[in-house]
Amino acid sequence: MCKKVVCLIPAYNEEKRIGAVLSVVKKCELVDEIFVIDDGSEDKTAEVAAKNGVSVLRLEKNRGKSYAIFYGVENTEGDIILMLDADLVNLKVEDVENLIRPLLEDQADMTIGIFSDGRFSTDLAQKISPFLSGQRGIKRWVFEKILESREDIKDLGYAIEIILTEYAKKFNLRVLTVPLPKVSHVMKEEKLGFIKGAQHRMKMYSDIIKGYVNLKKSRDGQ
Repeated sequence: MCKKVVCLIPAYNEEKRIGAVLSVVKKCELVDEIFVIDDGSEDKTAEVAAKNGVSVLRLEKNRGKSYAIFYGVENTEGDIILMLDADLVNLKVEDVENLIRPLLEDQADMTIGIFSDGRFSTDLAQKISPFLSGQRGIKRWVFEKILESREDIKDLGYAIEIILTEYAKKFNLRVLTVPLPKVSHVMKEEKLGFIKGAQHRMKMYSDIIKGYVNLKKSRDGQ
């Protein structure tokens, strides 16, 4: 049976960067539809996405990456969900294909893209914590099972990667890591300036820690 692949790109104030990512994904023949989830952006992220000919789902206010992804899943149709960040640098069509193909060929239930040979800072971060990578391919049924198990799962801020990693263990998923050579992303300090970027990064890490503790308590309580 032919499987439909939907790419979800959550974005918050990424008008300067999202066009480069979209131009690559649009060239991938394995992707059937592309949706940008505009997470309450205050800039022209939605307009840039629309001009690139992709569908846009808009949230009125910033809800966080977890909410944006699950909102995207609930409002699209596809057997395979490809998650990509909106600020990727040096993404190539073959990177997109390598994240998708193992799912189409039923060699994995989830793929996780790992930066390599790119920027030292982003490479190091993913070597230390590959479970925090936001570049993933996932079969839809995984998201559906997660949503069935936790009604509040969408409200865990930036913890989407932790959520997916923890449930991959819980569901005994076949997980395949995929190298993304030369790929990196723009750091928050570069986007927002050092002080605001550092504050935003701390908020992200706080959400991740809270999400992990929340999920662990839930799992241990079962």
